[in-house]
Amino acid sequence: MPASTRLAWLLLALAPVAAQAQSPAASAPSDTALVLEHRFTEGTSETVSVPLTRRVRYWAVLTGPGNPQFIPAQRYRPAALVVAAPGRGAGGERRFELAPGDSGPHYIHLSGLPDGSAVTLRVYRDDARTARDAEARDHDFAVGLSLGGGVHSGYRLDPTAGLAQSGSAIEGCLVADTGHWFSACLGGGRETLPGADLSVTWLFLEPRARLLHTGAFGGHLFDLGAAVRVGQATQVGRRGISPSLLAAGLYAEQHLSANMRQHGLSVYTAWQHGRLGNVPETEDRDTDRFTAGLTWIP
Repeated sequence: MPASTRLAWLLLALAPVAAQAQSPAASAPSDTALVLEHRFTEGTSETVSVPLTRRVRYWAVLTGPGNPQFIPAQRYRPAALVVAAPGRGAGGERRFELAPGDSGPHYIHLSGLPDGSAVTLRVYRDDARTARDAEARDHDFAVGLSLGGGVHSGYRLDPTAGLAQSGSAIEGCLVADTGHWFSACLGGGRETLPGADLSVTWLFLEPRARLLHTGAFGGHLFDLGAAVRVGQATQVGRRGISPSLLAAGLYAEQHLSANMRQHGLSVYTAWQHGRLGNVPETEDRDTDRFTAGLTWIP
């Protein structure tokens, strides 16, 4: 038999062995980092701990019998979800997908392990899957909190209520973010009117639309958008005036989360021009508001 023919038959015979050695179940999952490797030799009575992080995906690879359980070290915390992947590796390895319900140390316990058995457990962090999950969550509907403060130009609620002097403003709201181009803010604020020795409490609804959504600032997202505010004040002053407000303006928001994520902490600044309603006719019904603050969306 020619040498070339013998070499071809040899490569054909070794092909199944090479394919089996490279099977995903027998090797470490791709795009992963080894977090823990431990060999259990004392049966079900042996435990070991490993730090796990919520919303991070892991793989547990077990060489031998038994089923791993990951129990949080802190009481009253949800156990990690463990799902067995189908198939086995060349050496009988089994893979389990691991999703922690809480961050912190977890005790690893093997159930169904015969006494005297020795098995090896490896825990890997799946960075690629974690990044895909984070990107998907980033476009989910979420509710967060926004707090800010600033100044407003002077306005008067009553021709007899002193001078129209600028004052301070503080506000806070619940932010409902669609994860795409639109959001809304429902909240309240308080403004001082130094010329009239009064304070006004406002309740408002503010729909927002992103006009620019870019990651050109050092890997952090930046938004430029427009907002319309509809506000209603509670009874103000001795005459019990309840003014309304219709305002429109622009806002700029710099997200602080890394990896181009829009959920998390961000800082913003905003300007709005508004006009008062349901007040006696005066020459000072228009007002400008300049604010800055923080927004947190989980």
